[in-house]
Amino acid sequence: MNRQKISTSRTVILVFGMATFLILLNLQVYAQAAKDNLRPAALGKNGMIATANPLATLAGQKILVKGGNAIDAIVAAAASLNAAEPYMSGTAGVGYMLFYSAKENRVRSLVFGGWVPETFRITKFKIDVKVADGAGHGAMESIGPRIASVPGNLAGWAKALKDYGTMPLSEVFESAIDYLENGVPITEFDQAMWAGTVKRIAPHAESRKIFFKNDKDPYVIGDYFSNKPLAKTMRRIATEGIDVFYKGEIAKEMAAAFARDGGFITEKDLASVPEKVQWVDPISIKYRDYTVYNNPPPGMGLQQLQTLKIMEGFDLQKMGHNSVDYLAHLLEAVNLSRIDTDKYIGDPKFVTVPVDMLLSDAYIAKQREKVIAKVKERKAGLKPETSQNISPDPADDSNASKYRYATTSLSAVDKWGNAVVIIQTHGGGFGSGYVAGNTGVVFNSALDWMTLEPGKANTVAPGKAVGWCIGGMMQFHKDGKPQLIVGSPGSFGILQSVPQVAMNNIDFGMNIQDAISAPRFRWKDELGSVPAKEIIMETRVQPGVIKTLRGMGYVIDTSLGDWSMTVGGAQGITIDQKTGWLMGGADLRRNGYAVGW
Repeated sequence: MNRQKISTSRTVILVFGMATFLILLNLQVYAQAAKDNLRPAALGKNGMIATANPLATLAGQKILVKGGNAIDAIVAAAASLNAAEPYMSGTAGVGYMLFYSAKENRVRSLVFGGWVPETFRITKFKIDVKVADGAGHGAMESIGPRIASVPGNLAGWAKALKDYGTMPLSEVFESAIDYLENGVPITEFDQAMWAGTVKRIAPHAESRKIFFKNDKDPYVIGDYFSNKPLAKTMRRIATEGIDVFYKGEIAKEMAAAFARDGGFITEKDLASVPEKVQWVDPISIKYRDYTVYNNPPPGMGLQQLQTLKIMEGFDLQKMGHNSVDYLAHLLEAVNLSRIDTDKYIGDPKFVTVPVDMLLSDAYIAKQREKVIAKVKERKAGLKPETSQNISPDPADDSNASKYRYATTSLSAVDKWGNAVVIIQTHGGGFGSGYVAGNTGVVFNSALDWMTLEPGKANTVAPGKAVGWCIGGMMQFHKDGKPQLIVGSPGSFGILQSVPQVAMNNIDFGMNIQDAISAPRFRWKDELGSVPAKEIIMETRVQPGVIKTLRGMGYVIDTSLGDWSMTVGGAQGITIDQKTGWLMGGADLRRNGYAVGW
């Protein structure tokens, strides 16, 4: 009897000890995750907003607390980025929105991605007006009034508010006007963006007055940036409506400036925008137990859906997160899908985009077989790491603190269950660098993201909608309700970053913040570089994995270190439909911040 008690006691102690060990082990793992990811997910039940800047998040959160819905909040945040991220997007930028209406129980897409001016003529371009912007091809001017597309952001915000919002522009724009009028502090990230984009601003007198100190110096940490001319413009829009911008006095002033400075945008172009911005049906696929929605062409989100469908055929958990097998298969899937994007995606009014074929089970199966064959071929040719597949580090670090990419993403969910994602952009840093007249409005450089090569899906032509990587955002629904919404900036890396974040959450069970913070890669697949030959990979991926991938023939650039904005800056939200809890994540690679309540 005593022996049995002793034996039982030993068993209890052993089990307790093992349980304690596992708990401590898990605590160590979670502690390490917290250390790597630097912050937990935001939590809330009444609403959640995640943007690339704390002040934009605050603007949206104020609206939610006042009783506004997700549309009200995200538009407030988007407009506030005129001040908080003036280099990324603004009133004369372009964008896409993917919105789930809880009342209607449906997903809708709103395209306000910019159009080629009707008077566009390539013969008027000058070949020497080029400044790096992230597009990478340098086929056209990349700054100045001739590279600006007809802007859609303001019309998109207003259309969303009119159809699904609960507050007027005057209330929703309060934070944006306040920030523009009274100024916002410059962060380390802001300083790096200004440093990387000064050449885009410098040629334009009106721009220098606003975006430089003393007409010559970029803003740095410790400064406060304001744009009082734009505050005045936004105040007029808030009180008079968007027609003053697209059809009224402001439109006349901007069109006159373009005519004077050799640009293409006319009063007629601007007046056409509100009618062009209309809701359309999204495209979708089934992925595991989810229905996944994305924006249709001319958005390039189809690439993300193709990537997911190819990867659905593999046991990702068995492969392991960011393992050699996982990354090799994902790299090949992304590469094949990007080739299709480059070949097919453009304005459906100008070119035929075979969406159904590109997402069909038969076509995806063929693409998956190509992935399997390519990975097998690479493994068979596995060789020791050589200098040929190690992208050399820069000779110096002078550009490490200078950023050029210029896009942003926002996500919002409210207590009624509405869920919305926006990706909006100027194109390059500060867009075209061109401010039209005395309006304070800097215009985008969207035309630089099209091609001059005749016969391509995204060949530039008068009146054509820009084919855009910024269409790439996703909503994952189960049982008819959203469970994950996510978007990211990052040039053509948008189409690679968002699927990685989504699979981190869906397939590997990470919470949304960990899914965003986890190390990522992207192919260097800018315009003119498809198929891509080189990969950027964060060095938080295990060194042994990177070494093996290089041995398989992948050329990998690790010069950007552990964390790099080049692989995107995602914002996302997950919704637990059973409990109502929301979790928000925002990217540490930029100024991202998520807040719930």
